[in-house]
Amino acid sequence: MNDSSCNNGKASAGCPLALTIKVLLVVAAAEFAIHAYAIFSGAGNDADQLLKSLIRILIVGIGVFFFIGLKGSGTGTAESESSKESEEPVDDNALNPLPNIDALTRTSNERGLTISILELMALADRYGHKLSIGMIKAANLEQLEKSAADEAMVNMAGLMTESLRLPDRIGRFKDDVFMVLLPESDIDGAAIVADRLREKLQKGMGTDSAVDFSVWIGMTEFQRGEDMQSLLERTEAAVIQSETEENGICIKRG
Repeated sequence: MNDSSCNNGKASAGCPLALTIKVLLVVAAAEFAIHAYAIFSGAGNDADQLLKSLIRILIVGIGVFFFIGLKGSGTGTAESESSKESEEPVDDNALNPLPNIDALTRTSNERGLTISILELMALADRYGHKLSIGMIKAANLEQLEKSAADEAMVNMAGLMTESLRLPDRIGRFKDDVFMVLLPESDIDGAAIVADRLREKLQKGMGTDSAVDFSVWIGMTEFQRGEDMQSLLERTEAAVIQSETEENGICIKRG
């Protein structure tokens, strides 16, 4: 009798039956030994005793079969429930304790920036506050090895954070693009911040870079009543146009 399904710990229909047959064989062997002893000892062995033996074997077999079957069913149910739990989809946010933070630069990521932009836009639109945003793109990082490019992005984040006011916000919007949010700043104030950022970055990174490091900066001001898509499109257009500017800065006024 093949009961490998019992040996490997998996419940199957053949497992209770195989164990029951083994137990019955043991009990039957014991009963046979008793009857053989009675015959050879001269005590006799009538039909009544033989019937009782068969009844005992049957009762033991039924009991063992149902006991093992119920136990196997419970184990199978537990394993099934455990399997279902393991197949449940994993929530990425549950694994990441800081879902709004960029893992490399430890600044806001695109999701965190989007939340901040919507928040600041709502305040500016409702109360008439000033709000400017800018994009800072690092040029020529694709010429570096990945580790060197990652290090450059981390250094950029640190240098720009030092150059901004406490209420200002910075984050990594794309792989090689940062975004700054400047609440209570009009476009003239944003232009001053852009000059300060460019100077800080060129001094802090230009001499140590293995490539011709430069940055392109585009700034614009939020207009009351516009949506976020319009604001971002104008900022992206500014940073693209900054590539043609002598100082690498483009200020878009509405």
